[in-house]
Amino acid sequence: MVRTLPKPHPKSWSGQRQKNMTLVAGFKCRDGFVIAADTEITYGAVRFQGHKLAKYYGQSKSYDIIIGGAGDGVYIDAVCQKIRDAAAALSQPTLTNIKDAVEGVIAAVHRDSIFKHWKPDDPDRPFVQLVCGIQDGQKDWALLQTDRDAVAEADEHAVAGSGSTLAEHLIEKMWVAGLSTAVTVHLAGQLFREVKAKGSYVGGNTEIIGRRVTKDAEQFFDVAEEDYRFLWGIDELMLSGVRVALDYTKSPQLVLARIADITARLNRIRESSDKPRPPKGDTLRRTEFGSEYGDWFKDY
Repeated sequence: MVRTLPKPHPKSWSGQRQKNMTLVAGFKCRDGFVIAADTEITYGAVRFQGHKLAKYYGQSKSYDIIIGGAGDGVYIDAVCQKIRDAAAALSQPTLTNIKDAVEGVIAAVHRDSIFKHWKPDDPDRPFVQLVCGIQDGQKDWALLQTDRDAVAEADEHAVAGSGSTLAEHLIEKMWVAGLSTAVTVHLAGQLFREVKAKGSYVGGNTEIIGRRVTKDAEQFFDVAEEDYRFLWGIDELMLSGVRVALDYTKSPQLVLARIADITARLNRIRESSDKPRPPKGDTLRRTEFGSEYGDWFKDY
């Protein structure tokens, strides 16, 4: 009698992986680019704060690469470090060559570390999505986005992560191509304030890196507005004004009061924009804190 042994079944992965369930957003501006991300990382049932933006530069080759990643933390770190090393090894780190290096790294990591062990359609497989801002030594710049093993150049903006659907809707309302880097860093901050309030798995702090590229790039500036969520404060006032204007039972004075409030807020923002701007360098790195307690980012 021949006895057959049961066929072994592959064990399912039961370990916990560090996941950046997040929002990463990038903007290609008329004079540079902006990359931003939240800092909330999920590990099982625990959430904590960590950097999701990586900045690499060629010390003697004059290029800058800023990467934001969504997905599984270790795989994102591995991809970013391999992109760093691949760019550093380039004899001519032009925009085209850096993009080719990114494509090579993304393809290799998926081939050797992900698709080797998981099927592409496996919902449990690790995933990596990147948004990359790149400037080469010739002052050319581009915005790249990745999805699985595909890499594409974005004409205007790119988003990745669990908050990307809501972000796309808000970006269509609040941002237009052709704005400066100096203006876009403020709109990026407003974007993340809203997505963190309404989106899933997006929270913690917000890190924003703005990179001025052209010689005549607009200088960075601060907005001295009483309401730090000023865009949404104005939006709320406008909608309230529309409702009051439509409702004949409301006093016309309520409409005038909202018009006055909106006008005053816009004037304060314009005053900030009109003030003299001392040079603040070509790179602006800003962190907005989600909580003042238990946050080691405040040591930076």
